[in-house]
Amino acid sequence: MEAGTEVTRTGSKTIADLMELAAAKYGDATAIRHKVDGAWQDVSFTELGGIASEISRGLIDLGIAKGDRVALLANTRPEWTYADFGITSTGAVVVPIYPTNAPEECHWVISDSGAVAIVCEDAEQVAKVTAVRDRLPDLKHVIVMIPGGDTGDAITLDELRERGRGLDPSVVGERAAAVTPEDPYTFIYTSGTTGNPKGCVLLHRNYHSVLDMVLRRGLFAGNGDDVTYLYLPLAHAFALIILLASTEAGTTIAYFGGDTKQIIAELNEVHPTYLPSVPRIFEKIYTLVTANAPAELIEQAVAVGAKVRALQAAGEPVPAELQAGFDEADEKLFSNVRAAFGGHLREAVTGAAPIAREIL
Repeated sequence: MEAGTEVTRTGSKTIADLMELAAAKYGDATAIRHKVDGAWQDVSFTELGGIASEISRGLIDLGIAKGDRVALLANTRPEWTYADFGITSTGAVVVPIYPTNAPEECHWVISDSGAVAIVCEDAEQVAKVTAVRDRLPDLKHVIVMIPGGDTGDAITLDELRERGRGLDPSVVGERAAAVTPEDPYTFIYTSGTTGNPKGCVLLHRNYHSVLDMVLRRGLFAGNGDDVTYLYLPLAHAFALIILLASTEAGTTIAYFGGDTKQIIAELNEVHPTYLPSVPRIFEKIYTLVTANAPAELIEQAVAVGAKVRALQAAGEPVPAELQAGFDEADEKLFSNVRAAFGGHLREAVTGAAPIAREIL
């Protein structure tokens, strides 16, 4: 990744204070773009901060203390982000669980981490917890993002937010200020390993250090106009660092609509500048773009493109003849590639194989 323009920063010291600082700094700028009844809607940083604060206060009202573990079992969606920042701001530890996990796999993560509460996406995810709850004596609270169906004694996210409104917002800042860089931020359980997943304890210092590194290396352009299209599971470290970096830099995340078959179509609706993905999506777009292009044209265009990009990355001038070949290839092929990605893509990064297994 090439170094880009230095992005603005919130001045956060931990992940716990990040959301409040981002809301104050970026205000009405768009933090989240998501589909509601088929139409894209925006959520500002101010709105995101307010929602996260209400969730945080609701959790405090439930008795969640600093250091308590709170599991998060849901697909990538705005409510995942709301809950994550709400949990973190209390000083509690986020324990993500893949939404594809079976009940016994959920039981392992919840019990091994010692989670005292869990936030589930819907009745389907709540049912997994219900199936094993008699063997989870430490689990006191089940919260559901999307009401409807059989959710037992789970309280809804809206009810949790309502509880939170009864507490002074200052309690969130006090809780966040009490968190140190050496406190645990999240337990991420490994995927793709033998036996039960291993819980990796990541401190606020760990994640903030990675956050600093990716922003220094130019993850975003630094002009505030970047849009990231996100469909990867936020239970994975890769997608999570994208979420945190976008929040720190004040850029927009567009959340996919929930159907992986619609990803390519949504790219053309959202026009992202940044796409973290798994190889399969790039393979689909490659097939789409090259289906009617001669093999010789593709081979020549790729060779020319690789030479030009190498020179540009090294800061060296591109010879006129090579630039002319590049311009011709751009007209015949590269422009079609950009169009398939939505027309504005600046950076595409491929994630690890374990993420692909969770998505495809």
